[in-house]
Amino acid sequence: MSTLTAPFLTDLDPQAAVKGSRDPLGLQTIWARLGRHVVGNLTTVSTSVRDFTTLVLGYYFAERVANEAGGDGDLAVFLRWEQLAAYARGEINGDWKFRGVERVKKNLQDGARVRLGIDSTAQILSNQKTYGLWGLYTVPARSSGLVGGDPTRLTEAGRNLVETLYLPVFTKAGVRNAELVVSRLAKSKTDLDWQKVDRPLLETIATVLNKRLGAREREVYRKHILFGGPQDSTVGGQAILAAAMESTLDDESWTLTPAHIRHLAKRCRADGDAGTIVAEQLERIRTAEQLLAPAAALFSLVLASDGQTVAQLASVVRRQWGSSVQTIDLEAITLLETELRGSTGEVEAGQRWVQVARAFTSGDFEDALGLLLEQNRFVMKIRAGAAPWVDASNGRLRIRFSDDDGGDLPNRSELPEFWRHSYFLDSLRAIALALA
Repeated sequence: MSTLTAPFLTDLDPQAAVKGSRDPLGLQTIWARLGRHVVGNLTTVSTSVRDFTTLVLGYYFAERVANEAGGDGDLAVFLRWEQLAAYARGEINGDWKFRGVERVKKNLQDGARVRLGIDSTAQILSNQKTYGLWGLYTVPARSSGLVGGDPTRLTEAGRNLVETLYLPVFTKAGVRNAELVVSRLAKSKTDLDWQKVDRPLLETIATVLNKRLGAREREVYRKHILFGGPQDSTVGGQAILAAAMESTLDDESWTLTPAHIRHLAKRCRADGDAGTIVAEQLERIRTAEQLLAPAAALFSLVLASDGQTVAQLASVVRRQWGSSVQTIDLEAITLLETELRGSTGEVEAGQRWVQVARAFTSGDFEDALGLLLEQNRFVMKIRAGAAPWVDASNGRLRIRFSDDDGGDLPNRSELPEFWRHSYFLDSLRAIALALA
């Protein structure tokens, strides 16, 4: 039997993966909706404070080039700046936590000169516009109040950050007002002699993008990124959650688990009425995840079970999880039904997830499997009228889209602390850790 498999890229950059791109059950729209109640500005990939710095400077230089030299457009200038910043961060600072690290390392190994440009040989990602900072950090920076408008420009806060903290570093190093950077970025193509002639420029940029944050930087980024900025959609809730998160930073083994979410909720409740609201949202997230995580794991098992019957697969689940799943609060899930409808708002979708919860808690795993297959059909139809990933033909599962990561269910003992989805909570903690 032939199966359709997911396309892949060779030499995938470890910093370039975008979470949630494959979502056969429509779970991302559910957990994102719940997560937005407590984290209003971050995404699953906007986890680096220095990437926010690079983005803000990129828009600053794009505006400078547009005003002073014309250039070939904001995007082209931004991409060249992102490349220049990457070479400085990697080669000078030894900071390899940026998007495009594999190509930057290769280019540095290949010779004394590297190319800055928008052609494929210069770009540090297969599609730098989409998978680099322009595509992945602009919206979080806009939500954080650092950029805005159309075309995108720095806000007053973003401009003040650049002009009071970063430009003086350039000037002190002899690059007055960063004019040399502007002139280099205005060229559609330019070679960078990173070992000799342009080494001082890279060292200056590396100083601006130092891995260690200054106290004034920290203050700005706490307000705008960690706490959500002046447009904070959580109305102060994110700041309360961030403070609770900061209490966990000494624990290097900390991960998202139901127990840790309960602990965060308890910390938030100490902040009065506003904190109680945040705690309630965290409890809703915990309730949802104790349904969604095992559902996602079970569907991954389905995708690795071509040719089996639903009854056979239900027996496998029963051996792994016992007679029923005891970690799901059916009553609380029922109260979440409107959130479980996802982005479509379809009543039947929310009701179906309640039915999945009921099947799990009653041990009717055949029914649970059937409901997950129906949810996949629903999601594929809503997206683009596409065929479902799985069919039950003549009582046997026929897999149209295989999943190489599937096949393993958590043990029954693991279910109480089992967690799979982000809710943007891990991104908030990563920012808190960087600013600690």
